[in-house]
Amino acid sequence: FVNLQIPQWVDNAIIACNYREDVNYIIRDGLIEPVDFDSTGIVQNFSHWSNGLHQFLQIKHNLKITSESLTTNFLSNIGYFKKYEKNLFGLTGTLGSDASKKVLADVYDVDLIIIPSSYKKQYISLPDILKNKDAQWLKAICRCAINESKKDRGTLIICETIEFSKRIAAELRKCCCSSIIKLYIMNNMDQEKNVARIKPREIIIATNLAGRGTDIKTDKIEKYGGLHVIVTFMPPNKRVEKQAFGRTARQGKRGTGQRI
Repeated sequence: FVNLQIPQWVDNAIIACNYREDVNYIIRDGLIEPVDFDSTGIVQNFSHWSNGLHQFLQIKHNLKITSESLTTNFLSNIGYFKKYEKNLFGLTGTLGSDASKKVLADVYDVDLIIIPSSYKKQYISLPDILKNKDAQWLKAICRCAINESKKDRGTLIICETIEFSKRIAAELRKCCCSSIIKLYIMNNMDQEKNVARIKPREIIIATNLAGRGTDIKTDKIEKYGGLHVIVTFMPPNKRVEKQAFGRTARQGKRGTGQRI
């Protein structure tokens, strides 16, 4: 077993060196918890990396080393869903690109139906802002959020990682009242309740957690133009991008979005 694992252990020792806290994982109560930062932003607190990666990260941070887990049975999502054969139904607001739709149709042998919205969309997409230096990029994001806040609007800033979310929050607190800044970087009930409703001038800083099914109530800011969404990174695919900008202008309400 050891001889078979050595190549994987070597690879994962190098990966552990390159993985970053608050990007690929967090440390909570002395435990390593993986973060699905490039897709959902979810902290996978009951998951463990295999083939020694989890243990190398524990060594990296001088934490208690746990035993390596061995997977004896595995069933992929595709294999699981195919067991239902033709009895498969799904509902989503963000299916993704045409290529993604074709994969679903081909793999699961299902028909795709587009149901039009019952509301006229009032979303306005603002021109992208591109900066070639990190400091300029950070300032542009903060400046835009502050400008919208001065109009009594609410702003949602969606970041790629927990690390960058904290960095933006720290930068904004230098020039804004801390009470208007909210963080949503952990999938727990306290943070979810904290961002369930947004008030005038408030700024929510979040990871992709806020870009996936989050329904932020915007009643108090509608008369000022609704929620403004800032996406601070290039999403890995069309579905993630649509989910992010889909947090605003929901159910016929007003809203704007911009990539910086």
